[in-house]
Amino acid sequence: MQSLQQLLLPALLAGHSFASMAVLVLPAVAPEVARDYGFNPSLIGYQISLVSSGMVVTLTLLGNMSRRYGAARVNQLGHALAAIGMLVLLIPHAAFLIIGSLVIGLGYGMITPSASHLLMRYTPPQRRSTVFSIHQTGIPAGGMLAALIAPAVAVTAGWRWSVVLSALLLLAVVALMQYGRRSWDDDRDRSAPAVTPNPFAGAAAIWRRPALRLLAIAGSCFSWVQFCAATFAVVASVETLQMSLVVAGTVLTVVQIASAAGRVLIGWISDRIGDTARVLAWNAGLMVLCALYGLALQPQTPLLLVYLWFALLGATSGCWPGAILAEVGRRSPPHEVSLSISGSLVITNVGKFIGPILFANIYVLTRDYGVAFAALLLPSAVALYCLLASRKAQS
Repeated sequence: MQSLQQLLLPALLAGHSFASMAVLVLPAVAPEVARDYGFNPSLIGYQISLVSSGMVVTLTLLGNMSRRYGAARVNQLGHALAAIGMLVLLIPHAAFLIIGSLVIGLGYGMITPSASHLLMRYTPPQRRSTVFSIHQTGIPAGGMLAALIAPAVAVTAGWRWSVVLSALLLLAVVALMQYGRRSWDDDRDRSAPAVTPNPFAGAAAIWRRPALRLLAIAGSCFSWVQFCAATFAVVASVETLQMSLVVAGTVLTVVQIASAAGRVLIGWISDRIGDTARVLAWNAGLMVLCALYGLALQPQTPLLLVYLWFALLGATSGCWPGAILAEVGRRSPPHEVSLSISGSLVITNVGKFIGPILFANIYVLTRDYGVAFAALLLPSAVALYCLLASRKAQS
């Protein structure tokens, strides 16, 4: 039993990393994909929004699956669906980019709630912010894998081979989770409905509690900025700074490394101070300043400043998930933790959906990625307000 508990976090972390890699493979090779299909690289923002749409469907309709089938089994199913979505992307027609992205989102939407259910069960309360933040480093870790591997594979063998590799890694996680599935799923309730009777029960549970509502809105704003940074780092570096695809991949790597470091640091500080909302508010204030500096992203901007700015943007926009999920779990009734986390993810995914689309359209209107990045001031300021207000609100 002890060995299974020790395996749980590494297995979930690997799964989250490879699932996040799947989401960011196409943005990491967007110029190559755009050249293959003949569209503008900035439209990659719509692909991320399609993934988010699939996630919202899963989170609203299937948030109760962990109770019925067990969180480990649902986690496996999520990774399997994401792998299938990646394989659909291989079909040489633009319509399958849409279908595959939606399927990836359907699978990805199962992963975080099921993993959070397992972590809440097996993590001591005093370590939850740290453990949740470590688990959430899987997102930037996956981004690093996408940034380092996908461009290199695309240049040498074609972008579709990077998709194949991602699918194989997802299937490997399904096999790994099988090792402890029976033990980890000993709390499943076979009488529980698989489909949520009220699709928006989770979001409603969050919305009727002021503190949770404000935390979720703040998470949505963080997600907005985070996914714009991750989605457009490569495209902006290639289009504005005339970098090669491989060098632009290093910029995305910097974003993801900084994001991972920020998650662990924010989790540790939150556990030490005991006030997650206050710590995240400090961070949101820094994110406001980072967004303003986006206006300096011009062809003549020194490379060192480009790396430094993207690192700060990655750290401030990407550090939030573990801390906010742990805070939502802490402030939710014990019997509603999984439902509340699913509901908060529905709301946070609104930012992930609309953010890249608005960013792409701002670029189309201005033809300036610096202006598009500076427009991230708005969600950054809203996050700051919501976090300050949540400290005074009732759960």
